[in-house]
Order: sequence, then structure tokens, then C-alpha cells
Amino acid sequence: MNSKYVALITAIFFISCYTGYIWAEENYEVARDYFEKFFSELSFIRDLPSYAIFAIIFLNNSVKAFLAMISGFLFGIIPILFIFINGYVIGMIVYVKGVELGFDRTLIMLIPHGITEISAIIIACSYGVWLGISLYDRIRGGEVDLGLCLRKAVRTYIKVVIPLLLISAFIETYITPLISALLI
Repeated sequence: MNSKYVALITAIFFISCYTGYIWAEENYEVARDYFEKFFSELSFIRDLPSYAIFAIIFLNNSVKAFLAMISGFLFGIIPILFIFINGYVIGMIVYVKGVELGFDRTLIMLIPHGITEISAIIIACSYGVWLGISLYDRIRGGEVDLGLCLRKAVRTYIKVVIPLLLISAFIETYITPLISALLI
């Protein structure tokens, strides 16, 4: 895989974060109401034991990252949409929670687990785009070994993405609540 795919996915992520942030700024009430409803539907998770929360976060992120990567065979469209939507939602969350809690507090609560989680998702989506480009090259007559490409992507998923998502889920489950309690 080439680093240009990582750069592309990273750029899309940051552009979509900015876009989501601006949209939430211009439509604050709509964004706030959406997140209030969304978070209230997930409120049952707060009552679960920490290990169950950890498992839910890890499994959710792992499955989504894997599906985003593998769906790259659809010419890279799904991983690009996936990273765009995630960035957009994060931008909206930063604005809405920033208004409620303060932007510094919001970022302090998001950044510790966000660094590893977003890195993992960017890597998975980059491999997804790479798989899509590889398929396109193969269709155009290139000598691309799609099986080898898939094995490389899955190997990276197992060796890099999964460990990053484990670290992220641990931080989000056990560290972020401590940070939140100190800040609020």
C-alpha cells in the first residue's frame, strides 16, 4: 500500500470534521437535538459493567473498520464514505459538546482515545481504497494479485488496526471517564 492513500483518507477525515463542525455551528439546535436523542438511546450502556462497555466499543469499532476495509473492493467508495461520515459526526460532536462543556474539555476527553481509534480507522480505510484501486487496475489489465493484496490488508488489520482499537477501547472505557470526572 502507498502512503498517498493514507494522506488521502486523512485529508478527507479532516475536511469532513471541519464540515461537520461548521454545519453544527450553523444548525446548533438540530445537531444538539440529534445527539441528545442518539445518546439517550445509548444510555443503557452506562449501566453495563466496564468490561461489557469495553467489549461493545472494541467489537463495534473492529467490525466497522474491517467492513470498511473489505468493502474497498467496491472501488474504494465505501471506505471514503465511511471516513467522511465519521469525520462529519466527530466535527458535529466537537461543536455541540464544545458549546455545552467548553471546547478545551471536549477535546481533552476525545483526543486520548481518538488518536488511536482514528489512526486505526484511517489505516483500515486506506487499505480499503488501496484494495479498490488494485481491483480497478486488475480490471484494466494490470498484473495485480488481488489475493496477495487482500492478505496484506488483513495482515495489517490484525497486526496494526486491532491492537490500536484495543488500546482505544481501553482508554475510552477506563481512562476517558476519569478525565471526564476531573473536568466536569
